[in-house]
Amino acid sequence: MHAVFADEMPEFRRASQNRVNVFPINEVYLFKHYFDNEEIFDKLRRYYNNQQYRFEVPNADFPKIQEFLAEFGYALIVIGGIEEYTVVVRKYTEHPGNIFKSSVLQRSEGDYNVFVMTDQAAVEQAVNQGATRLTDTGLTVAF
Repeated sequence: MHAVFADEMPEFRRASQNRVNVFPINEVYLFKHYFDNEEIFDKLRRYYNNQQYRFEVPNADFPKIQEFLAEFGYALIVIGGIEEYTVVVRKYTEHPGNIFKSSVLQRSEGDYNVFVMTDQAAVEQAVNQGATRLTDTGLTVAF
């Protein structure tokens, strides 16, 4: 099974599938999602980083996890344009509410804190609360 990228999404538009955005960063696939099914979480537990509240699946394991979750109605959508899901906030300023909860990755870059958000709704919410889209800045961030 190959990784499914955002431009291949039509096959996952069935109402029975929950879409979960996944971000390939530094040899792992990162995603946040609450799975209330104990069987699912037990299978994914070894990939869960409880300090960052996210799943970190190594490249080699991703196809089998993607296939496993598809059996339960979850479509893992690999996001290729991470910049479109990224917002920045100047360091030492107030952060938008829930930005940490709605982000998959946080890092410091120059005078900014950079956040990769879980989805476009989270990006919009952060922007509405004072964050700036990475694409609206002159910043370059390597993922």
